[in-house]
Parts: sequence; C-alpha cells; structure tokens
Amino acid sequence: MTSINNKLENNPSMDSEVEMMFCAPPNITLNRNSTVVRNSSKFNRNVLPELEADIDGIWTDRLKTNPKLYNGTKFRLDSTELNANNVKLNIGITCYKDFIGTNWSPNATELQGKGGTHFKNPQAFMSDALGVGALLLSFDNYVTFQMRSLDCGEACGMWDIPGGHAEPKEIVGKKVVTEIDIDDMDSEKITNEIYDSILREVVDEVNVPMKCLSDPVLMGICRNNTSAGRPSAEFLIRCSLKSNEIRDLYLQGNQAEADESTCIRLLPLDEVLNMTGEHEMWKNMAPSSKGCITLAKHFKF
Repeated sequence: MTSINNKLENNPSMDSEVEMMFCAPPNITLNRNSTVVRNSSKFNRNVLPELEADIDGIWTDRLKTNPKLYNGTKFRLDSTELNANNVKLNIGITCYKDFIGTNWSPNATELQGKGGTHFKNPQAFMSDALGVGALLLSFDNYVTFQMRSLDCGEACGMWDIPGGHAEPKEIVGKKVVTEIDIDDMDSEKITNEIYDSILREVVDEVNVPMKCLSDPVLMGICRNNTSAGRPSAEFLIRCSLKSNEIRDLYLQGNQAEADESTCIRLLPLDEVLNMTGEHEMWKNMAPSSKGCITLAKHFKF
C-alpha cells in the first residue's frame, strides 16, 4: 500500500494556490465501493495549548463580521493511501471553528512550521476539515460554475463549483466536537456520508433533482494553499439534464442554499479541460474550483 500524502510530482498543478494530494489512477474507477475509511482519534489534529485561546479569538472576530457562520462538526482528512483496487482515507474529527482558527489563522505558516518541527508534518496542528466539490457535467457536456455570495465564509465573490463539507451530524446528530468519539463511528457510514454530501450540495446549491444525478466518482483530492493546505475531495457527477435545463432550475431560486451564490455559468467541458491561467474566469476562481479543474485535466472521461 502506498502513501499519497504529498504533492504528486507527475501531476503538478498549474496554479500555486492548489496542489494535488492524490489523483485517481486512469485505470481505476474510484467510487463509494472502492473508498475505504479508517477513522481514529489518532487522525485528529494535535493540540497546541497556546493555540486554543487564539482559535477562540479568531472565531469571535469572524462572527463579528459574519454572524451567519456556524460551528458545525467536520471530518478531518489526515492522509490517504492507495492500493491496486481502492483508496483509503484516514479520517479524524474536527469543527468549523477549529478550521477557521488554524487553516485561516494569520499565524498559519508558523503553525505549519511547528508541525514540521515537532511531527515532521506541517499539517499536524491544522484542522484540515475535509471539503467536497463536484465537476457537475450536463447531458450535453457543460460544466456548472456559480459565483459565491459575499456571505460565504471563504472565497467570497469568486467563481466556484458546487461544494461544501461532509457532515458528521448526518451520522451522530447535532453534537459538539468534544461529544463525538470518532473511534466509535461506523466507517462505512462515513464513506457514504462523504459521497452523499456532495450530492446534497449539488441539489441544495444548483436546484437539480437528486434523481437526475449519477453517483459520484472520485477524481482525487487537492490541497488549498490559500487556507494552509486544507484538503478537498473532488468528484465527477453526471447530470441527465441539458445545460439550459440546469440553468433554468437554478434561476428559479428556490433551492435550499440559494443565498450562497449570486449567478450561474455553464462552460463546455472541452473549454474547461483546456483552461489555463490566462482564461478570464481563472483570475477570479476559488481555489477549490482550480483544484477540481486541475484534477479533471488528469481524469479519464
């Protein structure tokens, strides 16, 4: 079994904001049946005593500017491993407050340095809440992008793919992070939640019915360097609707998370796969979307 925690030398990113943590091999289809979760508290972030007060302070300041933020529990991706038939995700538990207070800390670079010194792992003290994103492909081969609203916690006013987080509360209910024992959680339920969560995000953000969506296929995982290496799993989801039908549903505006974006744009898949840093959208694109496109360039459609 091969560890694949670091940037893949054979698959460099075309943008310094993102780097590939893991890219699906071209000869393997990775779906929920070939994804194995190993959940353990040893995959939680390491606690640094002097850091905890800083996290509280950063969170308090964020709430002053954006009262809509909510401190929900999240899964923490520590590392990944690949064998001939599946990918293993080593999963811990974290929360959104810790994510804001570590990955988005003004001292994040210093924290990564301490992680490298004490644990030979720059992510050791980081929350690294696992994000999920989708390259949503219409029946006529168009890719969906949305402009993030100014109320979002990250990448406000930028073009992005549908996405969010897998949610522990879907398995254990609404509990604070200290009430959840990640060791006791059902690993198969965590796997399913990771895959189910991105389907929910597409439904809630784009207004596409679940029945029109294929089950997600994992293209890989990218780290967001603008948030200190936060990982995001990027999936291909095919939609049975044409691009104009997706646009019309979005414009109805009655989706659950309509307030998270302000407009929609659909681009031909060929244009997306040939996109470079000179593309007019790239300069105002969220890192999660850049990571998804980077992985898509190495994916076998």
